Amino acid sequence: MPPKRAWVGTLAVIFAGAAEDDLPRSTITKEAVQRFQASVRARMSGSELTPDKAEDEWTSSEALRKDLVQQLGAFSQNFTVLEVGSYFGYTTRLLSHLFKRVIALDAIPELLQANREYNMDRDNILYLRFHTGNHDWSIFSMNTIHVVFLDASHDFESVMQDIDNCLRIPTVSLIIFDDYGAEEGVRLAVERFVAAKRLQPVALLGEGENGPWKLRDGREVKDREAIACEVLRP
Repeated sequence: MPPKRAWVGTLAVIFAGAAEDDLPRSTITKEAVQRFQASVRARMSGSELTPDKAEDEWTSSEALRKDLVQQLGAFSQNFTVLEVGSYFGYTTRLLSHLFKRVIALDAIPELLQANREYNMDRDNILYLRFHTGNHDWSIFSMNTIHVVFLDASHDFESVMQDIDNCLRIPTVSLIIFDDYGAEEGVRLAVERFVAAKRLQPVALLGEGENGPWKLRDGREVKDREAIACEVLRP
């Protein structure tokens, strides 16, 4: 493992001094970057400080992380997971402990760099710049991928296209949809594929087990944070 100072590299200053308009996408706020930097400093001191969804709505909640460990931990050690939309790498890190191999995708190179630096001590992650709407998904069919963690674009048409592309990977047997409860586009797309008998829900995950929950932006969410679906093949 590289020295702590080395594995942090340029990570802690990657967005330092940037105006909010200069950040790679509007959803990445200066506050999110500051939390990320705090998480890096905590890692340097030997502790973990992973933001919860209540602090940064574009990551996973602590409840979802716990559910992923409970639901996947018993069988995932020899599997490969494709993480579509990897953000700062918080969920990537958890997946790297659960799975033998993680393929982490993001369309934004700055986020991939941040993810790589954040998880420098993990040796089972492949980082790939990939835009789900513009790049060729067929490259993944050359690999054995068992599970997809889908957290990319949330509009209905994009999610429909992403699901269809995931189903074209012949070895995928399970897809986990983050933001199922919070984003209508995700929920409607999943329901469409379930109705077509191409997906079968097997577990509801994360926030919402005890009733409605709130996002940082104040929205109340009635459905569960995430859903895991088995892939149904002819």
